[in-house]
Amino acid sequence: MELDFLRGLQGLHTPELDALMVGVTTLGDRSLVWLVLGCALIVPRRTRRAGAAVLIALAFCTLVVDFALKPLVARPRPFMLDAGVELLIPKPGGWSFPSGHSAKSFAAAAALAASLPAGCRRFAAPAFLLAILIACSRLYLFVHFPTDVLAGAALGAALGIVAARVLRVLPHPSHAA
Repeated sequence: MELDFLRGLQGLHTPELDALMVGVTTLGDRSLVWLVLGCALIVPRRTRRAGAAVLIALAFCTLVVDFALKPLVARPRPFMLDAGVELLIPKPGGWSFPSGHSAKSFAAAAALAASLPAGCRRFAAPAFLLAILIACSRLYLFVHFPTDVLAGAALGAALGIVAARVLRVLPHPSHAA
């Protein structure tokens, strides 16, 4: 059923949407957009905790998703099961479940939302929007199943919240000498 859903998405392709989805998924490659965001947030003292939470959430996701779950589940990617769909991106390596792009994107967005200072929380919404777009791009590009993306998003959000809570037990940087 999931493969049929993904095949149905192939009917949505247009040159403009293809370019958008390739660009969006590229932002999630190697978590680059989230790493840059985390590093940028560490610089100002006011957002330092949020930046650290993003980076810790990404590390948690890498350990859980890339080193534990993907090898354990070893689910083939959709393009491995239907070679008739032409990919718009190079074939990703590794297994399909859960989606690392989705997990890391939602981990960063959740960590950000849970740790930004009160006056900056409005910036969490664009982070979640980008996470949703990155997750959807993985379906559009035929490299993940819907359950890969949903599981990755849920797991990532949970790990992002855990990362933010871990940092709450540490002294706030603005209270340091």
